[in-house]
Amino acid sequence: MVIALSPTALLWWLLADPAHNQPWVIKLEHFVITSNVSIVAAFVGFLVARAALGVAHFRTLLVALGFASMAGIFAVHGLSTPDVLQQGNRAAAASLVVAVSGQLSLAVAALFFAIRYTALADWLERRLEAGALTLATVVALAGYATVALGWPATFTGIAHWILVQTGAQPGYDPSTYGYGAPAAGDVTGGAGWLPFALVGLVVALYLFATIAQLRDFIRTGLPLQGALGFAYLFLAQAQVSQFLGPVWTPSWWEYHGLMLISVTLALGALFLELDRRRGLERFLPPVVVERVIQGDPLRLEGERQTVTILFTDLRDSTALAEKLSPEQTVATVNAYLRVMARCVLDAGGIVDKFTGDGLMATFGAISDPTDGAHAAARAALTMRTAIAKLNAERAARGELVVAFGIGMHTGDVILRRRALG
Repeated sequence: MVIALSPTALLWWLLADPAHNQPWVIKLEHFVITSNVSIVAAFVGFLVARAALGVAHFRTLLVALGFASMAGIFAVHGLSTPDVLQQGNRAAAASLVVAVSGQLSLAVAALFFAIRYTALADWLERRLEAGALTLATVVALAGYATVALGWPATFTGIAHWILVQTGAQPGYDPSTYGYGAPAAGDVTGGAGWLPFALVGLVVALYLFATIAQLRDFIRTGLPLQGALGFAYLFLAQAQVSQFLGPVWTPSWWEYHGLMLISVTLALGALFLELDRRRGLERFLPPVVVERVIQGDPLRLEGERQTVTILFTDLRDSTALAEKLSPEQTVATVNAYLRVMARCVLDAGGIVDKFTGDGLMATFGAISDPTDGAHAAARAALTMRTAIAKLNAERAARGELVVAFGIGMHTGDVILRRRALG
């Protein structure tokens, strides 16, 4: 925690004495660093989003899109650096694009992150297709970049109008904030109330996400939980540094470094989580995988519980083996077992073991035991439909088809100690 809060101590030290905070006006370096880091981070963010879509995990998708949005808008911040790509009359207008994009990159990401830890995430998941949300994010980022980079004067005009409507002085330039209040003594530095309200909200959202995430870290001790929590905390401090640090000074440069550290920490943690999730979902239903990822060891030790156990097996598998080569037999059995295992997982069951030409699955041991029988029955009915489809496809290719049987029993068992975490 001392390390995590050290950026605030550094910012205070820089702002306390102007001698420590002399401007470093290196525009070309700013353009190169911010643009390249942002583009790479956006690419990685969307890779994580694609992986989250693949495993249907909406909350991870929200975090991935938050960082992708941050990187995309921050790329506009870098590409708009005055006197690099934007020269002449466009350079003056681009200064405001740089300021607004730096603020929006943090604000949009904070909104995505905070939603992840609220009931709104579940509400959105039920009513909004994950793919549609991803596409809408991409389109919005592309639209913002097109207007900000293609027509900086128009962008600046709109931004100035909004600032003036919220109390900013007509000639206010965000790049001058931090260099002293105007002669009139405006305590907002000429900025009006909107930037202060927005910055306060963004810091609050990051701190909310930090607290929610660090609660998970304290409970589980998993490094990936801690990485996200510390990334949010760095971003909260980046917002303070971005707002209070005069442009081009070390206090202003600090927030660039904090954003880079945060993106690296968080995206690395997300990749690890998604990789672990993919491995677990081969054998466990999503509800169980979520508990394991959240650090619940799922210990079932000497406990009497009502469960439903389901067995399946292929009919006449011995005769099948006599007709096919060993390789063909294994491939045929695997084709059927894959279908059966997926039906078990989709219904919320746990694949306990494969029994040669069949499998054993348990329902109700982790979730509500009163629903175990219903879930097993759903799995059995789904198997019947899925196997019929598989047989039709195999028959159309001239391959052997196989019948199968299913048995289920509901009753009390003693669950032995077993750690899934």
